[in-house]
Amino acid sequence: MTETEMKEKRPLRIDDTGFGSVRILQDPETFCYGVDAVLLAGFAAARLKGRSRPSRLCDLGTGNGIVPLILSHKTHIGDMWGVEVQEEVWRLAVKNVELNDLEDRLHFLHANVRDIRTRPVECQSPAGQPVFPAELGGPGSFDAVTMNPPYTAAGSGLPAGNEARTIARHEVAGSLEDFLRAASALLKDKGHLFIVHRPSRLIDLCELCRRLRLEPGEIVFVSGKPMEKPNIVLMHCVRNGNRGLRILPEMHVREPDGSFSHEMLKLYERETPVRDAASAMRKDREGPPLRSENDIPAAGGKPGAEAECKDSVK
Repeated sequence: MTETEMKEKRPLRIDDTGFGSVRILQDPETFCYGVDAVLLAGFAAARLKGRSRPSRLCDLGTGNGIVPLILSHKTHIGDMWGVEVQEEVWRLAVKNVELNDLEDRLHFLHANVRDIRTRPVECQSPAGQPVFPAELGGPGSFDAVTMNPPYTAAGSGLPAGNEARTIARHEVAGSLEDFLRAASALLKDKGHLFIVHRPSRLIDLCELCRRLRLEPGEIVFVSGKPMEKPNIVLMHCVRNGNRGLRILPEMHVREPDGSFSHEMLKLYERETPVRDAASAMRKDREGPPLRSENDIPAAGGKPGAEAECKDSVK
């Protein structure tokens, strides 16, 4: 049996996301989404709701499509796209559209972010012509872009356990600059970019964003619990936006007693504080509380479903 045939026969798992009726197919052997993707979707949704309704959004490095799937529940955006370089993971995203009957709103493209370079002043192909996947509709055609790019710079860190994790974690198929160039090409003037990354890359983020006319406007640091060092940063940029950076109050995922924080409950549309997070989530068939920053806070068709994933890379 070939490697491809083995992958096709590998069992997939259907999980409830905890967002309305949205479900997701995941491969426990290679790819499960993490809390960073949930935070990114919530961060973007909260800011897009308060503005004139955006009509088009693109998620770069979409993985199995979790961010657009959550946004399909949290927003009324009618045309959402996801771009994914890994064919096997992209196929999962396409299946997730069908699973949730969202063919009229969600579309996924198998492509590398390096192929999305359309603004001639900023970047051209070797032949001197702009490069752009025709499916996405042309340069400057999106109101918003979200991205959860690989966190580890090329040549840094230890290699991951398999190719899927390596591509998701390390900048081997696209650097941070590649992702940001793609976002700049996709966005309309005054369009909105939402990023999740590691605080250790914050200087790189700010420097690259400003160079590519993506002006940082808001930053939120996220920690596991109060008083712990932040391990996630959320950033909101505007293409050709006004200068002026706001550092918003830090948020945390859990309280000292292990219950979900008010911010996380609000993100999951549950306003009442819960001391025993595990019991509360099980009532909604959403799994136990986080065990690490990469676990899924509320996912699973059965209690503890996310624990079966060997690694959560998004």
